[in-house]
Amino acid sequence: MDITISQKKIKNIVLVIALVLLLGACGYYAWTNNLLDRFLPKQEIRGTEPALQAVAAFYAPNVDSGYDAWLLQVCAGMSENGCRLLRTMYGETVWKAFAGSGARFTQSQAMIIEDVEVLKNDHHIWKLAITVVSANSQGEEKTNQLLTYAQVSFNKEKETWILERILFDQEIKERYGIETGAGQ
Repeated sequence: MDITISQKKIKNIVLVIALVLLLGACGYYAWTNNLLDRFLPKQEIRGTEPALQAVAAFYAPNVDSGYDAWLLQVCAGMSENGCRLLRTMYGETVWKAFAGSGARFTQSQAMIIEDVEVLKNDHHIWKLAITVVSANSQGEEKTNQLLTYAQVSFNKEKETWILERILFDQEIKERYGIETGAGQ
C-alpha cells in the first residue's frame, strides 16, 4: 500500500510545526523575563486591611496614649509571632524614637505598591508606600512619604493578610538594593 503526500501538505505541516515552535519560544521568553506581568491585569489582593492598618499604626503612633496603646493598635493587625517580636526586640527603641521626635502624628496610610516576593514559608514581601502626616509643636502640619517593605502572611481562618514584621533597612538594601531609610 502506497501513501502519497503532496508537497503542499508537507509544506503546510512544516509551517504548522515552525509556528508552534516559534509560539512556544516566544511564550517561554515572555514567561522567563516576566513580560506577561506588563500585559496581564494584576489580581487585586483582598483582605489587606489588618496588615496595612498595622503598618500605618506603626508609623504614626499617638504618643499621648502611651507605649502600650501603640502596641495594642499595631498588634491588632499582626501575627502572634510578629507582635511578640515587636514587643521583645525593637518596639521600645522605635517608640522612644517617635516619642523623642516631638512630632504629633495626626494620620497615616499604607498602600501596597507591589507584592514583591513569596518566601518558602508562603509569607509574602510587600513593597509599601506610607504617607504620614504630623504636626510640630507650633501646629504646622508636615506630610512625609516613605517607602518600605513588610513581611505579611495570610490568615486562612479570617481570610485576611496580617503583618509579620517590617523589614529592617539593612535587609531591604541587601535583598532589593534599595535604601529606603524608612524600615527599622
